[in-house]
Amino acid sequence: MKKVLFSISMLMLSCIVAMAQADPKAYAKELKQAQKDVKEAQRELALATSDLNKAQMLVDGAMKYPEITAQPDIWNVAGTIKKKIFEAELQKLYLKQQPDEEKMYNSLYDVYTNFFKCDEVEKTAVDKKGRPIKVQYHEPNKKFLTENRAFLINGGVKFFNAQEGDEVANKKNALRYFALYIDSSTHPMLGVQNDTMLTMIAYYAALGGMHIKDYKTTLKYAPMAKTDPKYSDKGYEFTASAYRELGDTVKWIAELQEGVKKFPNSNYFFGNLLDYYNTTHKYNEALEFANAMVAHNPNDAFMQYVKGYLCQNLKKYDDAITAYQAAVSINPDYAEAHSNLGLVYCQQARDYQDALPSNLTNAQYKKEQENMKEFYRKAKPHYEKTRQLKPDQTSMWLNGLYSIYYMLNMGPELEEIEKLM
Repeated sequence: MKKVLFSISMLMLSCIVAMAQADPKAYAKELKQAQKDVKEAQRELALATSDLNKAQMLVDGAMKYPEITAQPDIWNVAGTIKKKIFEAELQKLYLKQQPDEEKMYNSLYDVYTNFFKCDEVEKTAVDKKGRPIKVQYHEPNKKFLTENRAFLINGGVKFFNAQEGDEVANKKNALRYFALYIDSSTHPMLGVQNDTMLTMIAYYAALGGMHIKDYKTTLKYAPMAKTDPKYSDKGYEFTASAYRELGDTVKWIAELQEGVKKFPNSNYFFGNLLDYYNTTHKYNEALEFANAMVAHNPNDAFMQYVKGYLCQNLKKYDDAITAYQAAVSINPDYAEAHSNLGLVYCQQARDYQDALPSNLTNAQYKKEQENMKEFYRKAKPHYEKTRQLKPDQTSMWLNGLYSIYYMLNMGPELEEIEKLM
């Protein structure tokens, strides 16, 4: 719709230019009337009971003349019309009446766009003699925009939480308000200082972008959310997700790695990073990252666990055992580390058995079997600890204990595990 209106506007402008060239006198006459219309609209708005529809029609007719839009008056009139509509609906709210909220917030949005344009034009406009015009609209318009800026948040929240209508359309509408609230803080006309709401609104703007798959908007506002401890983790999460959806793998992984460093207890960053390394089989690359993290903070049980997991996938079992043992020494109740430590010992046992030659004597076979059982003995306390810590998560210990009790000929324990299986 906007593109159609823009095309119509361009067509009208082309016609105006053509007319000015073909019949300068007729054009000058129309321009003079349009200038009178702007003044008439100004007088109408000054009345106690303004006819806003009349003022709007006068302004709409004058907007097609570039000589008029090059002056701030028409932009101020256009903004003032919307301002009066906003104030009328707001008055209902103060009187405990039901306002037309959509009209109220949409009007306020238009006030901002028109007053911003008015301020821009007012700074550069010149009179008929080429002299800079007197600035008269800046201060009163700035005062109104500053005093009512918080209503942009209300408008955004209204559409963000709207249950009726098209969800995508509602979220897009909400983003208009959130974006205007944030962007207006740095607008030359306002220059807002110490706005404590900015990071929260940036969070909702980034979230809204994710909802409607507008990832460029997410990437625009998520960095601001990152600066607030309350929203920082989500800021990184939204940024990573946006890069992934846009297909920028390099930036996605970099954001996940940064997220792991800043939020080591977050499943999102670790889970996605690990999933990426798993699916792409880039365990060595992952291990380099884990080693750097461990070197940075060797007393971080989680990163020791990550290093152990990666070493385990690379079948670097001794390194995995060292890392897992470090994790459980830091946190004795780290169930996942105990479970994986038990699994590594069982993997070593199976590898040891697979490597045995087939032509062993009975005496050699018994000796090798005893050596192999030592791995299961080492695994046993870790699986049992896991069971103690996570009795309901049987996938972490049930099969492991079955193998251990079977290989170590622990009859009663094996029978009890079989019943659970």
